[in-house]
Amino acid sequence: MFIIQDIEFLLFNLITQGNDLLQSLIPTTPPFSSIFILIISFFVSLFSTGISKLMIDTEKLTRLTRESKKYNKMRMQMLKTTDTKLKLKYERSADRMKKVQSELSTMRLKPLMITFIPLMIFFFVFSSFFQWGIDPTTDIITGNIPAIIPFPLPENILFAIGKNGIVEGWGNVFVPQYIWWYFGGSITFGSILQKLAGLQPD
Repeated sequence: MFIIQDIEFLLFNLITQGNDLLQSLIPTTPPFSSIFILIISFFVSLFSTGISKLMIDTEKLTRLTRESKKYNKMRMQMLKTTDTKLKLKYERSADRMKKVQSELSTMRLKPLMITFIPLMIFFFVFSSFFQWGIDPTTDIITGNIPAIIPFPLPENILFAIGKNGIVEGWGNVFVPQYIWWYFGGSITFGSILQKLAGLQPD
């Protein structure tokens, strides 16, 4: 019984000390917090791209992607015409295209099955540090701010993406939610890295 309690106490201390260490190392005020999150999103994208590069045959991916685009182009042409020969050619290619689409989906899903869970854990660990709030009476924003856009922006684009408010030393600004700043960086870096790695063929 005492051994179990000792182990629980040790684990609690390790988690607490690890959390305190991260809090002391992670910048929580812009511009350093903004740069830090972008650096993290870059390395996360680099890791994900590296795994994909190892697991995906890029030559096959390029060939299948071009074949799929050719088929989709044929489909668009078929919908605009009454050419029976084109429709027949399209129908004859249907089974092949289903196989191509299935292969493409499988190729892209394999790396995701390996990277998704650790990347989500990584994301949520850091998201806990960037919590902030706004005083409704003064519009003053306080807390650990992930990023600052130095001018007001729309707060809702289909859904809430951030808040306009006053940040000490910055004035009236827009503060995006951590999730949108992080994923904005990840999408941008991921797209560039995947293009360079041949994972987004023309």
